[in-house]
Amino acid sequence: MKWPLHALTFEINSGRELDEGQVQEAVAWLLNPSFPDSEKEQFLVSMARRGMRPKELVAFAKVFLEKSLKLSFQKHWDSLPLFDCCGTGGGGLSLFNVSTAMVFVLASLGVPVIKHGNKGITKISGSADVLEKLGIAYRLSPEGVDRSMRETGFAFVYAPDYHPSFMQLAPLRKRLGEKKIQTVFHFLGPLLNPARPMVQLVGVFREEHVALFDAALEAMGIEQRVIIYGLDEQSNPLGELGVEGLGKASGIALEELRPLLKKHALKRGYAPGSMAEALVHSPLESAQKIEAIFRATLKGYARGLVVANSLVGLLQWGWERKVEDALEAIEEAIDSGKVYRKLQDARNFAIVWQKASSSY
Repeated sequence: MKWPLHALTFEINSGRELDEGQVQEAVAWLLNPSFPDSEKEQFLVSMARRGMRPKELVAFAKVFLEKSLKLSFQKHWDSLPLFDCCGTGGGGLSLFNVSTAMVFVLASLGVPVIKHGNKGITKISGSADVLEKLGIAYRLSPEGVDRSMRETGFAFVYAPDYHPSFMQLAPLRKRLGEKKIQTVFHFLGPLLNPARPMVQLVGVFREEHVALFDAALEAMGIEQRVIIYGLDEQSNPLGELGVEGLGKASGIALEELRPLLKKHALKRGYAPGSMAEALVHSPLESAQKIEAIFRATLKGYARGLVVANSLVGLLQWGWERKVEDALEAIEEAIDSGKVYRKLQDARNFAIVWQKASSSY
C-alpha cells in the first residue's frame, strides 16, 4: 500500500483531511489482524482529537457499506421512501429508547421503517436491547428483513450481523470506549444502514455535530434528513427532540415548530413534566415504559418525547397535511391502540420467524 498507517496518522496530526483513497488504505490497515493494535489506536485517537470531518466520515461509510451484507432492496419499499432514525448515542442521560418507540408510531401510520442499530455501547439500553425485551426479532437475515417489511411494515437491521468486518475491531473499540474516546466508529451508525433509506432522522449529543451529519448525509445523497440536537428544560442534551422543541436542528424549521410543540405539550400535560419519568436503569425498564405508552396508560413527559420525535419524523417523511393534523394523527394512533397493534404484529412475526428460521 502507498500509505503506511503511521504516515496517515501524521497527516491527521498535521491537521490535514484524508482523501477517499487514504481512508480506504487506513481501513485496510485497521482490519489487518497481524498489524499491531498500538498503531491502530494511535491513528484512531489522533482522528478523535483532531475532530471528525464530513468527507472522511462519508469515505469510511462507503468502504464499510461495500463490505456489508446486502439486502434485496434499497431506498424504497413498495415505491415509498424508507425511513430510519439511528442516532449517535453517547449522551449522559439514561433515557428510555425514544427513537425505537417512534418506529412503531410511524409504521402504524404507513411509513416503511428500517431501523439500523446495535446493543448498548454508550448507553444502558441500545435499540437491539429494548427490542429483545419487547419480544421482537432483532437478528434477521436479509430474507427475514424482507419478510418483516412485507408483514409488519418495519424491520430491524442489527449492525454486527450486517457489518461483520467490525468484529475484528471489537476489542480495540471496547478498550478506547472505556477511555471515553469517541472514535470514527462511534459516528458511523447513522451512515451504515445497508437499506440506504431515503429519509433519516439523526439525534446527536453535541451541537457541532448537527452540521457534521448534515454535510455527511448530504454527500451521501440523503435529501430528506433531519439532524437534531435536542435539549430539556435544563439545557441537558437529550439525543432526541424534547417535548417543547428546545435545541438546534437542520433540515426542519425548528424555530417555527417550537411554539406549536410547546402549546401541544402544555395542552396534553407533557409540560411542565419530570425528566425522571423518561429515565431508565435497564433495557427491561425501557421496554416496560414503551409498552405503557402504547397501551395509553403512561401519558406524561415520556409519551411527549415519543410524540414530538414522531412528529418530526412524519413531517420529514412527507406528511402533506397541516402540522396540527399530524400531531392529532400521532395522538390518535396511540390512544386508539393502533400503535400497540403494530407492536403486537412485530411480536407475532418474531414468533413465526423463530420457528421458520434456523439462521440464528
